[in-house]
Amino acid sequence: MTSSSADKKHFSLQSYTDYISQEEQAKVEQMLGHLSEESKQAAAATLPTSEEDLCPICYAHPISAVFKPCAHKSCKACINQHLMNNKDCFFCKATITGVDDYIKPATS
Repeated sequence: MTSSSADKKHFSLQSYTDYISQEEQAKVEQMLGHLSEESKQAAAATLPTSEEDLCPICYAHPISAVFKPCAHKSCKACINQHLMNNKDCFFCKATITGVDDYIKPATS
């Protein structure tokens, strides 16, 4: 049986009034508002200024890590995930001996 997206029910805490009080629902809504605002502020603060500032692996996050000794760069999420299974650089296959925070050089 196929159903269109209009036939699908939307999840809502309001459907569970036997289990969730209005006070709990208000707290959840307050937390969602807080998280949404924090997410917007974090995205604005870390917004890359150009494509060159994006991680060359995922293109989703700004560059935030530089590998030792080869000095290649990625975001911390990509390198942390990679280092769980592999100690070689994504790009040149050098053995990564450390990861430092990347600080973008000031433009003149």
